[in-house]
Amino acid sequence: MQDTKLEYDSWLSEQVKLLRTRNFEHLDINNLIEELEALGRAEKSAVKSLTYQIILHLLLIDYWSDESVYNKDHWRAEVDAFQLQLEDKLTTNLKQLIEDNLPRLYEKAKTNAARKSRLREDCFPSCCPYTLGDIEGRLDD
Repeated sequence: MQDTKLEYDSWLSEQVKLLRTRNFEHLDINNLIEELEALGRAEKSAVKSLTYQIILHLLLIDYWSDESVYNKDHWRAEVDAFQLQLEDKLTTNLKQLIEDNLPRLYEKAKTNAARKSRLREDCFPSCCPYTLGDIEGRLDD
């Protein structure tokens, strides 16, 4: 496995060097395309996952009052950690991805919050009460 990683790292370094020197004719175009597509998928998946986790924890803080007394600080720390990770990944396109997927991500988070808290789903808002700013952590609580 170590040899495979070294080969990949060496290949990647060579591709970067070729790009920097504008030596396009020697680029491994097909594999570069595959790597860029995989990178895009991974970043999209990570951003959606972090957004889901942030929403889930915000719901627990805001609506599971019995447990929030004991767990609010822990859940808030989780939100802060997820927001920090999200901040490192966000681009204009990935912010748009969040906006486009917010209703679906909210529904999944709401379902899981209801399952975890044993509250009825109708105890939570029908639409996401959090803005992109809330999710990014641009607003103080």
